[in-house]
Amino acid sequence: MDEGVTKKIIPLIILGFIILFFVLKNNNKKQSIERNPKYTVVKILNAEVFGKNFTKYTIILNGKKVYSYGNRLLGKDEREEIIGKRVFLEYDSTNIKNSNIFIDILIPDTLQVPENGWKYKPDWANK
Repeated sequence: MDEGVTKKIIPLIILGFIILFFVLKNNNKKQSIERNPKYTVVKILNAEVFGKNFTKYTIILNGKKVYSYGNRLLGKDEREEIIGKRVFLEYDSTNIKNSNIFIDILIPDTLQVPENGWKYKPDWANK
């Protein structure tokens, strides 16, 4: 094989393995949440841009400061508006860092949340 072709193929193979790694890792996180789901309501302490397409939310979950990432990029006004709001959170009960935040499901202050959250997604959260 020509040396120039080899120099072009090797980086492509490496890139393919990197993409495969992240796809499998993301799939494992999703499957873990599906196997060990827990649901609760959290207050957003901070929201900031993370990368090009994500928003990083700072929340308190089970007494620990954790970060949840949303694949919806929020503008500055939207981020400022969401800070201090209560929102619905789905997370992996075996790894609280593995979570999905639902900022479109705003929670009224009057909703009573069980101390340990819900094992099953409440009907009102499916709207």
